[in-house]
Amino acid sequence: MPEDHARKPKIDQAFRVSDGQPVEFEGKTVHLAFGISMKWATSRLAIAFTSSVSKPPQGVCLELSEGDLLVNGSRSPGVCLWADSAPPVVYLEPLIKPTATSTLQVWNCWRGGDGEPQMWRGNAGLLVDLNPGASYRFSCSDGTGHADFTDLIFGLEIQEKTSDPWLEPLPPQTFTLSTDSTHPRSANA
Repeated sequence: MPEDHARKPKIDQAFRVSDGQPVEFEGKTVHLAFGISMKWATSRLAIAFTSSVSKPPQGVCLELSEGDLLVNGSRSPGVCLWADSAPPVVYLEPLIKPTATSTLQVWNCWRGGDGEPQMWRGNAGLLVDLNPGASYRFSCSDGTGHADFTDLIFGLEIQEKTSDPWLEPLPPQTFTLSTDSTHPRSANA
């Protein structure tokens, strides 16, 4: 078989070799999931969907290693938010014991033909950019077809929780680009 017709390895094969650790793929550091350290009762999360493809429907999964996430009155250790049905900005409150720290794991998913969530297969992965002030931009490739990190783009911002129940939560800040590139500073730098 000629070399230019050889099948390119998929990202999930690289993750199997690395035991789920970040991998280099086409010059980019790709994550299977990304962990963010969370402290007790000092923060809330704002998730803002920037863009997504409609087929297949795209989503983001969030799960705490200790504690629960409170979203829309429901409490669970993990949630999946779908870009096609969630509001443009979703606020979540981490509920963590006072003596605990927890890791928030973030990864992308998509709906398969049977409507079931799919993840961590084929060319699935995410690029993570860190903006000063505890905000992140995730550019995600679903597992279908070739790697395309524009399948789902969303921001996650860790905000200070307010004690005033009448005060509206702040919308996430706009993710700014660094002056020396077209991408924000990488979370891996």
